[in-house]
Amino acid sequence: MFKEMKKVFFIIIILAMAILFILSADIEYGNPKNLDAANYYIEQGLYDTGAINLVASIYLGYRAYDTLIETIVLFVAVAGVVFCLRGKR
Repeated sequence: MFKEMKKVFFIIIILAMAILFILSADIEYGNPKNLDAANYYIEQGLYDTGAINLVASIYLGYRAYDTLIETIVLFVAVAGVVFCLRGKR
């Protein structure tokens, strides 16, 4: 039973990685039409966050959530690796 679960988990992980790779390959980095977020941060950053300067508004107002989510993703990834590499006891 445990080996079948590991196989299914590995298949799901491989499919998820393939989907993420395919989706990220389509992004054109540095293209001016992809600067909507940057322009929004510059124009509305101080108003949205109430910070004193633009750097603080971006770092604490927007990036704090991103960092929190990245930490959660890292924790889930480590838990998944531990689950996959753990032997049957």
